[in-house]
Amino acid sequence: MSDDVDAVVIGSGPNGLVAAATLARAGWSVTVLERNAVAGGAVRSDALTQPGYVHDTHSAFYGLLHASPVFADLDLGRRVNWARHEVPVSAVVDPHTAALCHRDVDRTAAGLAAFDPLDGPAWLDLQHWWTRVGTRFLRVMLSPLPSTGPALRLLRTAGVRGMLELAKTQLEPVETFVRNDFRSAAARALVAAGISHTDLGVDATGSTPPALILCMLAQQVGMPVPVGGAGRLADALVALVEEAGGSVRVNAEVTRVVVEHGRATAVVTADGTTVRAGRAVLADTGPARLCSGLVGEDHLPPSYLAQLRRFRYGTGIFKLDLALDGQVPWQAEGLDRCAVVHVVGDLDTMARSAFESRRGLLPAEPLLVVGQQSVADPTRAPAGGHTLWVETHVPPVPLGDGAGLIPPGPWPQVCDAFLDRVLDRLDRHAPGLRGRIVGTAVRTPPDLEAENPNLVGGDLGAGSIAIDQQLVFRPVAGWFRYDTPVKGLYLCSASAHPGGGVHGMVGRNCAYRVLARARLRRT
Repeated sequence: MSDDVDAVVIGSGPNGLVAAATLARAGWSVTVLERNAVAGGAVRSDALTQPGYVHDTHSAFYGLLHASPVFADLDLGRRVNWARHEVPVSAVVDPHTAALCHRDVDRTAAGLAAFDPLDGPAWLDLQHWWTRVGTRFLRVMLSPLPSTGPALRLLRTAGVRGMLELAKTQLEPVETFVRNDFRSAAARALVAAGISHTDLGVDATGSTPPALILCMLAQQVGMPVPVGGAGRLADALVALVEEAGGSVRVNAEVTRVVVEHGRATAVVTADGTTVRAGRAVLADTGPARLCSGLVGEDHLPPSYLAQLRRFRYGTGIFKLDLALDGQVPWQAEGLDRCAVVHVVGDLDTMARSAFESRRGLLPAEPLLVVGQQSVADPTRAPAGGHTLWVETHVPPVPLGDGAGLIPPGPWPQVCDAFLDRVLDRLDRHAPGLRGRIVGTAVRTPPDLEAENPNLVGGDLGAGSIAIDQQLVFRPVAGWFRYDTPVKGLYLCSASAHPGGGVHGMVGRNCAYRVLARARLRRT
């Protein structure tokens, strides 16, 4: 059996679907092939615990998507019904102390000023910089490289001195940034907490930009969630592809990319179906799986393969979903209205936990990113009930325990003990939480990779965001514009620039690159 289309997209993650929609809207015939029974990749929701409870299986909050050009391009504000929280994010320093980012910037500043009088004005100054310069910086970071137009607009706004200061900030550890600009532990934690979504520590070179972006986007657009679950966003992206004339096939695992005379010309699925691609094959997959598993190393130059072997994945994720019969009984005021509660402690705790995870140790005090989607979206749970979405960074393969209490062993052996540690940490900040749990679902890094091969070692970011794996170095130095050494074969996963997070820009940028190449071939 064989089909012919202009382009085949391997994988239906958000980047793959955005790329497919962009090509289909340009008049191309496009087929997306997805190995799983449901499209969406890491954008998915399911009843993981009890009937009536809807849990986001991986990604959950979409402030970055709302700030991305993809959001307006694909009219996602209309196609998806969004819910918003009164308090988008918070950072918890101890059980009784939490800094809150309110939707109203003046309320945020007033709350921080209660910790230290200088921290309120410092927040307003940071927000002013973000509005004037930071949003243009984000556009540069999301754009394909070299992003000449956005970079020139940033230069005109920031000036030469401002650009030099920005360059320094890009390299600066976020703990240095917040110690210079804020005085209280709570304010520092609020600004730095976004780094807990990544594999970097607060003391890492280059950790300021990701932390600042997540923090300032929370103030700018909030932490919106799709009403009914993350799967509604995936449904909207699939509909966009199909409305433009493309198709999305599930239960269709690609096992081989056919290369003829140095060009990708087709793919073969597990059931033997061949889908011929007249113009391009786009892969929303990890680079190693694409090159070694689907293409074959004999089609790639040794220099490319040598660099690819140095591509690093970050720490894994320990994912916990809870069904509750009531709200979380937080001790700190205001957390019951918050979308994402960062239980992170102070800067030293954040640095120590990230260090332990990177060194293969189960963190003694795990940094907990706690999502409360049902606070703003009551469709997620039965009347009176709530869902709780918890993730924390851990080693893909545990080599020991940071606290020296859990005996060494693989994840199946240490999972229950580490789950108790996570629940104990939550219970210290919300006494009585355990008594409200009516359902539990736990997934370790090996579980996540088994569900989705792109999540190597449980890394939701599809590769470390360390500074040597960003921009022109992602995924391979010199191959940052989505091309591969095989003609007609493009990488459109989060392992390519601009990296992880649900923003769709890898797919958009890659599709534009494919269209530009097609125009050149016609001239």
